[in-house]
Amino acid sequence: MWQEGRKEYFETALSDFTFDVAAGGAIRHLVDRGYSVEQMMKELSYPVPRIRVEKAVYRYMTESGILLKKLPLEENIMRTHILQAGDGTGFVVKWMKCLEENSTDASYMECPFGIWKKQNPKQMEQVFSCLNSREREYLKGILWEPQKMYHRLTERMQEIAIKLVKHRIEECDEGWKFYFLKSQEIIIIKET
Repeated sequence: MWQEGRKEYFETALSDFTFDVAAGGAIRHLVDRGYSVEQMMKELSYPVPRIRVEKAVYRYMTESGILLKKLPLEENIMRTHILQAGDGTGFVVKWMKCLEENSTDASYMECPFGIWKKQNPKQMEQVFSCLNSREREYLKGILWEPQKMYHRLTERMQEIAIKLVKHRIEECDEGWKFYFLKSQEIIIIKET
């Protein structure tokens, strides 16, 4: 019985190593380029089960800090700015200024998608309806935990965030929240 456990452990380790050699590097590279899981599966040179790609993407995103379960700063030490979505481009100007000051490495968007997926999948679908298929695929390919998570404001996420703020502000009761860690600021964009 003990031997079976060792054998299973070895087979799993070997399988993980083989997968990492064959596809892991490619997946990490494609995550960095903002590809969705769907796009990655088309790019890989051999077939890989979708769940395996999703798990590799999630692992890399959390290990590299693209996706956080918890911010490294407490919200109570950060300055908060509440902006109205109906201010034309006013919120975009402030948002872009903070993004420039902090760089994408220290800028995050709060993502309640895992909570919505568990509690109300229809709400998530409704929120995502303003996005194009590539953007929806990107968000749906992430294994969101059923809690608030934080996605780094990569180019792909900036494009998604602007659309969500402009078209789906009413879906987020507390407003869409953005965290800028270097300047220790929070921007909350609410409905007018």
